[in-house]
This record gives sequence, structure tokens and C-alpha cells, in this order.
Amino acid sequence: MKSLCKNMWICGLFCILWATFFTSCSESVDADSDFVLPPDSSRPIAHKLYPNDMAKNDSAAVNLARGIILVVHPGASYQLSFDIDSTQPAPELQLFRTFSLKNVENRVGYKKVRTLMPTVVGNRYVYSFNCEEIKKSIWFTSLGVDGEYYKGKVENVRLQGEGSYSDHLSINLIAVGEISKTADGKNVEELSKDMLKLFREKYYGITIDTLYVRYAQDHPTLGKFYPADQPWVAGVSSEDVFVSELSGWPEKGLDNSLNIMLVHSINEIGVMGLSRLFSGELGAGEESSIVIGEYYRSNEDGSEFEHLSSKVIAMTAVHESGHFFGLRHTSATKRDLKRVVDESPMGDWSNIEDGLTDTPFCEYILKSNLYKSTGEDEVYSKGCARESGRFLAKSQIYTCPDLDNIMFPVTVDELEDASFTKQQMEIIRSSLMIFPH
Repeated sequence: MKSLCKNMWICGLFCILWATFFTSCSESVDADSDFVLPPDSSRPIAHKLYPNDMAKNDSAAVNLARGIILVVHPGASYQLSFDIDSTQPAPELQLFRTFSLKNVENRVGYKKVRTLMPTVVGNRYVYSFNCEEIKKSIWFTSLGVDGEYYKGKVENVRLQGEGSYSDHLSINLIAVGEISKTADGKNVEELSKDMLKLFREKYYGITIDTLYVRYAQDHPTLGKFYPADQPWVAGVSSEDVFVSELSGWPEKGLDNSLNIMLVHSINEIGVMGLSRLFSGELGAGEESSIVIGEYYRSNEDGSEFEHLSSKVIAMTAVHESGHFFGLRHTSATKRDLKRVVDESPMGDWSNIEDGLTDTPFCEYILKSNLYKSTGEDEVYSKGCARESGRFLAKSQIYTCPDLDNIMFPVTVDELEDASFTKQQMEIIRSSLMIFPH
């Protein structure tokens, strides 16, 4: 039995931004010409709400009034809601489109896109809006009453999203650099057949049309940078651990696929795959790929590697794709929860489980040193916090009630029947239909 951690990247575009805005931006004319209450510029905007995420998200709730991140997609409709605080007047929600400022790192400008008053549904305020952007966008929030930040409690916050794109999906498996046969003797083409079969079995709520196989060295413009005789190590061979420049392969049928980058290994101990949570992009873009290794680093100094079987590689791809479409680990690890920005804690310790009623939670995962940090707790890369760690004790792993779920944070070879639950598949399907493709 091998039990290996599968790292989850919770960050994304603009995931850690200081809300320092420029006067020229605040003078922009907004649609309804009313008072502009921008996010609080004295604090970082580090918390985010994902559509249809059922985790508690207490930190996002607390910071909603002074500014959090919403990632919105063209053509999708959204409802942001939270419990009514009867001691305070109903607040208005202001939404701001962000944009990069030329030659200014980690700073963004903003333009208010709308002001919304809530409708009351039961004991909740509900703010409904459509996204009329032409591409995926980063929006900030503020909640206010009479030009001041809302002073009431914001609890049980939810962001519901609904899209109208297809529930069909194709996958583009891209072999990067030198790839040998798997531990059980299968080449990339044979591995791809196993992977397609597994995806179709596990992703039973959507349709997987096909799985393409492409080789980085054959890319029409970038191939010379990915020689077939050199192993590609994610996090070492280039600054972009997700090799995202290979996404959006310039070929009909592949340009809107889910990109899975198969590399030699990932430069972290015990890590087989990496993905961003609710990545939000199919096809091209910095958020549009996951990465999996054919080997993993198995010792403290990273000098030894274990060769993985086709079954483990394929299941890792299924697991990481679950994160891509918005699924959290069923039981959070300490690395999932811990995040630091400028020496200030920015994680959300309320999100110890995914909030779904049909996925049990294992308390042992959080209490153990299963993913104890080693060395530096955080590594910062292009504005995203990445947490490093190693796999330690596993003596009680078989007592976990969520052991047979695909989103359990540890790989267990013997459990071939791991699956998604009905609620997990609903999230995957809703995310797929929100992502333009």
C-alpha cells in the first residue's frame, strides 16, 4: 500500500492582491452614477468565493463587506446570499471589475460594474446578477449602508452559479519531455486508453467525448523548447509549474479541452499531481491545466524517485481534475487550510471539510501530522501561495470514513472502487457548464 499526498493549489489569478487603487480609477463613471464604496485599500484581498462551493467559507463571509474575490464567467448567472442580520439595515452590494495596471506589480485598477439591493428569501439576503463579460474576469466586492461599510454579521455565505455551456468534455493529454513506460510497462498511448476509460467511469454525470494525446516536442511553435530526450520536472524545468503555454493546443478539437500535462515528476516530496481549485478555464490560459508526474520524489532530500503505475497516474489525473472543477478534499489537511500573506494568516480554518452532506469527514487527517510542513511553509510564485509538505504517519488511515472517495487527500492503491458522490458530480457538472468551451 502506498499513501501519497496529492497537493491542491487553492490559488489562482489575482489570488493575493493588495487592494491599492488609483484615484484615476475611482473617478471612472459607473452605470448608475451612485456613490462608489470601493474595497478597503488598507488590507489585502486574499479570500475568494467559488460558485457552488458548500464549504463554510467563514473568512470570506467576514471580509465580504470590505472586499473579497469573485471569479465570474461570461454568460453565467450568479446569486450571492447570506443570512439576514435583523439588527442592521439591508446592505447594497457593489461589484467591481478589476484590470491590470501597466508596469505595476500586484496592483490592480477597478471599475464598478453595478450596485445591487437584495431580495429577501426566507431569512437570507439574495443578490442576483449575470456576467456580461467577454472572458473570465476577477471581480471585487463591497457591502455598504449609506456610504459606509456594512457593520452587520455576514454568516453562511454562498455563491451559486449557473451556466449554459455543454456538459460534454474532451481531454488533451500532453506528454512533456522524456516520458518512459509506466511502472507496469505501458507507454503514453496505452496509458491514455486506461485514463479515458477511468474518466468515463468516474465522471458519470458528464460526457467525456474523447482523449487526445499530443507530445510537447511536436507543438508547431514551442516544440523546440521541449526536447523529447530530457526529463521535465515541474517547478524546476521552468518557472511555470503547470506548463500552461502548451494549453490551447492550436488544433481543432483540442483548443477547448481539459489539459493534462504529463511530466517526469513534480519538485515536491511525495506529490504526484497539482491543480488549482476551481481553475475556471478550458483551452488556453494560465489557469487551464493540471500537471501529473510519472514519478514522485520519495525521500527527504528529493534524490530518490518511485515509478508510478498507469492505474495510479490515471487516478491522480481524475483526482486533480476534481479540484479543477471545484471539489475540495473531503477531509482538509493542514496544508489546505494554512496560507500566509505578508506574514499574516490568510487561510480559512472553518473549511475543514467540503460542506457536502454525502461525503463523510475524517478528523484524523487534520489532527495528524499527515501533511506536516517541512522547510519553508510557503513558497510564493507569481502571486500565488504554494504550500510544501511531506507525507508522514498513516497508521489510522483505514479508519477514515471517506477513504473510498476520489477526493480523499491520500492515494490508497488497494481502493480501486473510489468514486465521486452525487453532490460532487453535481458540482463538477455545474462548473463544466459555467466554463466557456
